[in-house]
Amino acid sequence: MLWKPLRLGALPLLLVLCVPAAHPQEVGDAPKAAMVGDSVAALQSSAPADIPDTRPVAGVQTIGLGSQATSHSFLLPSFGVTTQVQFNPYNSGSAGNPSPGSTTYLSGRLALNKISARSELLLDYLTAGGFANYPNGGSSAIQSLDFAETIRGGRWTQTFGEQFTYLPASSFNFGGMGGLGNFGVGLGGVGVAPGFRQDLVPNQSILTNGAARISNSALAQTTYALGYRSSLSFFGTYGTLHFLDGGLQNGTNIASGAGYNYLLSPLNSMSLSYGFSRFTFSQLAVGAESHTALISFARRITGRLGFQVGAGPDFQVYRSPLAGPRSTFSWALNSGLNYQLRNWETGFNYSHSLTGGSGVLPGAETDMFSGRIGRAFGSWQASVSAGYSRNKALLQTSFATISPQGWYGGAQVSRRFVSFGSLFISYNASGQSSLAAVCPLPACATNRVTQTVSLGYNWGFRPIVLQ
Repeated sequence: MLWKPLRLGALPLLLVLCVPAAHPQEVGDAPKAAMVGDSVAALQSSAPADIPDTRPVAGVQTIGLGSQATSHSFLLPSFGVTTQVQFNPYNSGSAGNPSPGSTTYLSGRLALNKISARSELLLDYLTAGGFANYPNGGSSAIQSLDFAETIRGGRWTQTFGEQFTYLPASSFNFGGMGGLGNFGVGLGGVGVAPGFRQDLVPNQSILTNGAARISNSALAQTTYALGYRSSLSFFGTYGTLHFLDGGLQNGTNIASGAGYNYLLSPLNSMSLSYGFSRFTFSQLAVGAESHTALISFARRITGRLGFQVGAGPDFQVYRSPLAGPRSTFSWALNSGLNYQLRNWETGFNYSHSLTGGSGVLPGAETDMFSGRIGRAFGSWQASVSAGYSRNKALLQTSFATISPQGWYGGAQVSRRFVSFGSLFISYNASGQSSLAAVCPLPACATNRVTQTVSLGYNWGFRPIVLQ
């Protein structure tokens, strides 16, 4: 199982509005990624320290802090080794067994930032293998690819993207570390990443472990500038979630949308948009469609703040419903915040939307939150993170009345060495309510608290200049 996959080669709005745009000299004091800061700084030209984020509010990508201005395109390779000790680990041999088990991950990561006068290509690829020492733990493989290319010509801007993962467990709090971020060095170190909206990629917020799955989402977007202040955006996505071992529900999500973006001021913008999503499930006649109308607001201070929130009604239509009305009204919300000030950094995301049910439910109304706060102390950095998810079964697609809730929380301390290496230690606890009513598979036996202690070291090399 290890080698075959390897070949597959919101803070309150009031707080945001009160963040000042003055004192731009303080932007340089915001902490950069522990391993990349000095090496990327060597690539910076005499241009301004940061390039503003210009992604449309009604687009497929999240609003960021902007990117660091560099005069070169570059590759950023890194390697890592992480050892984890888990208490109550999945597949430990008996449910509720507090005996610890350990897993070691070896990882390699390659980030690419290729820029030109009219285009930007962002790529972040991760490959890793995990080896467990407890009974039934076995070995596992990780593959992850985030890709986005933006091409500009006249009034037109085209964006193409791909997000692919092969994982042995849910991406939500993967590995007991809050996600894949601790495996190597990604593009977040230079302040820019593909950053696709979480409601447009296959949802995996229900915790399932030991079930290998492929998640893939292709995205395309066109933006046309009507003038200095306004633009039109159109996008389409196609996503799949496929489980290799059977038992869990494979699903497909097709989405499209259009929006009008307007610049209210140099810092504030808004949009009006319409979105359509269709969810289908293999070997099931039931399906769901979502029609949303969103009004969104964004505030951007380059290098300091990136905030967006969008909300509106959601009209849902069901195909071959099992019970209940064929159509219903609900609501949708997407929000995100990234903020840096001197040695502090924080990021939050929250969404409420119709999703594919994470392979456990044939569709669900999903609330998902994740957040992180960190502070740098010279070469040291400390952070805390948390996440929460709730997936409500749909009356029209499932006979079960269940709303599984998952959560995680953790803390991490890291120490940078000679700008290119970082040692970290972290603690994470996670849990989920019982899935027995809808999923008797071993992969769904996650209704107990699992505690994870991780120790790892990442080697981040000097960027390889391409031009």
